[in-house]
Amino acid sequence: MKNHQMRLMTVEDVQNYLKKNRTIILPYALCEQHGYHLPLDTDIRNAEYSSAALAEKLDCMVAPVLNYTFSGGMLPGTINVKPNTFSNLVGEIIESLTLQGFRNFIIIPGHGGSESMLHLKESLRIQKWLNPALADDLILLCPIWDFSPTWTKLFQSRDYHASEAETSLLLHWCPEVVRKKIVMDKPAVAERLRDDPDSYQHRVSFTTLKQEVIQTSQREDVKIGVMGYPERANAALGAKIEAEFVKNAVRELRKAIREADSARKTGKRIVHEDNDKLKILAL
Repeated sequence: MKNHQMRLMTVEDVQNYLKKNRTIILPYALCEQHGYHLPLDTDIRNAEYSSAALAEKLDCMVAPVLNYTFSGGMLPGTINVKPNTFSNLVGEIIESLTLQGFRNFIIIPGHGGSESMLHLKESLRIQKWLNPALADDLILLCPIWDFSPTWTKLFQSRDYHASEAETSLLLHWCPEVVRKKIVMDKPAVAERLRDDPDSYQHRVSFTTLKQEVIQTSQREDVKIGVMGYPERANAALGAKIEAEFVKNAVRELRKAIREADSARKTGKRIVHEDNDKLKILAL
């Protein structure tokens, strides 16, 4: 397939594609602050470039990037969409594509917000529960960092948001958008954000009861929001992260698609028991 981008195809192209392949990549991200050195669309670029590289190796289609999800940050340029709104939209996109004949959905987040990712996975589980038409759908939520040991190691070294990994990826993919001016929050704030990336949040409540829904806002001392060491970034590291992601993801995803295709033919499924042990059951 010469072109992998669904948005550039015709109806005929998609019809011919579905005759031999039912896999599609669904990238998502959002505009949010990434310091003074990276553009607001950094996460969108994460999703777009990594999905394109993955599609090239899998020879599969990529849906248009969904550019809205939940950040939680409140600095100028950040566009927040509630996690339930975002999750419902992804679910409806999958339902629409399922009706067309797609069966294998690879969701690539360009943004690592835990709130949106946790909500999305549970929302899709319940959607499959309530909609039998999705029973044969393989839905995989595949963050880039899950398949890159280098990026995972950077997390462990307190490098999170708009820092060494993300800056390196953009230096590799599109160096022209990376500014040379790196600005950090005050030293104590920057260090706190390295220790706990969620410490940009200010949480208050009226009581100590666990039943109370707390009020959350962004801490006023967070002005930049860079969490890590962007000054260490380099294009070679970005290339390494991408190569690890593609190599490892391709191997695991090909295996998963083969297993799903086999299960659809045989009617077998892996049953998840209460004790977390797995067994195969012929339906």
